[in-house]
Amino acid sequence: MSLTDIACRINDLASSWEQFKLVNERRLKEVEGKGYAESATTEQLNKISGAIDDYKERIETLETAMQRPEINGKFEDNCFQNKAFSEYLRKGTADNLMKYEQKALTSTGPEGGYLITKEISKHIHQNIIDISPMRQLCSSEEISTESIEYIIEGDDKTFVGWHEEGEEISEDKNTQKFKNIKITTYELYAQPQITQKLLDDAFVNIEAWLVDKLVEAFSAKENEAFIKGDGKTQPQGILSYKNSKKQGEVEQIESEKLNSDAVIKLYYSLNEYYAKNASFLMNRSVLQEVRLLKLEQSSQYLWQPGLSLGAKDTIMGIPVYQVADMPAGLTSSTQNAKSKLTSGIEESHKVIAIANFKQAYKIVDHRGMKILRDPFTSKGFVKLYTTKRVGGGLVNTNAIKLLKIGKTS
Repeated sequence: MSLTDIACRINDLASSWEQFKLVNERRLKEVEGKGYAESATTEQLNKISGAIDDYKERIETLETAMQRPEINGKFEDNCFQNKAFSEYLRKGTADNLMKYEQKALTSTGPEGGYLITKEISKHIHQNIIDISPMRQLCSSEEISTESIEYIIEGDDKTFVGWHEEGEEISEDKNTQKFKNIKITTYELYAQPQITQKLLDDAFVNIEAWLVDKLVEAFSAKENEAFIKGDGKTQPQGILSYKNSKKQGEVEQIESEKLNSDAVIKLYYSLNEYYAKNASFLMNRSVLQEVRLLKLEQSSQYLWQPGLSLGAKDTIMGIPVYQVADMPAGLTSSTQNAKSKLTSGIEESHKVIAIANFKQAYKIVDHRGMKILRDPFTSKGFVKLYTTKRVGGGLVNTNAIKLLKIGKTS
């Protein structure tokens, strides 16, 4: 699709947003005058809101596709290595593979299988970043061991001050405390399977097929863990930390309902140092509710669409990302039409996160992916059992805050 087509999509988005504001004004007047909004108005508002989401999704998909390197043919770099790997995928063993496997591929040892080539691993990793909000937002590091330790400062304030030359720096009760944080990588697996008939077809780009399948499988499972993982058999997600200002815990801002005051309070709970590079994170259904909110003094909407190529939607000027793994709210169409539209959150949920994710959360990848060919389990099919190790955890809990909607403690 050309840039002209993208521009048309952006114009459609802008038009839908203006229409959304007009219909919402009508809804607010109905609520003020009658105590409830007409069902036709609510239905129209939901329809326009869905169209806005659809336009945004299409624009972002097109932008990602334009930036992503395509895999049209065979991988050319390190051609012998990739040829040997392709031969392993298609046949399991081959004369030249058996003869040169130590030069072409790296065996994973007694458990069987081989390491995926660097070029294909690179494509998988980059494509996962393209579709994973947490990968885009957080810092990451590649390691060769199964875990890594970080030393962090207890109150996130470096012990700093002035002293005269030659004066000894005294240490007292206020001296900075340090803590070790260990992030362990856990094994994540996927088992894409393909028919032997397709493997035998020389015109099928088996490497590109494998990349697509692994990206789809790994990205979904990873992102889920980065949000709500338990930290025992998978990375520890941002929602699994206890509610406190203490080190290693995350402060939660509580509100009985989702309104502009709650969002503003959440925003200002984050230190200014982190807020200038912060992002909002929420479920699409919650974003639909936030889209209705306005600042009382200026009557301006908190949410504003990004109306240029590459521009993100913002809330109070802060970029906002939609993540399916964040807790969902109920859209207005599922509520009683005669009730005032405040919050669709039925029970207490940590529904919105704001953070400088680069400083708050660290994703750790173990170098290399392993693959084992299994032609025996399912007759006529070949399973390509693929594993990678990944971990994640908060390394600075002062750089993240959560909004909890529901019963306040």
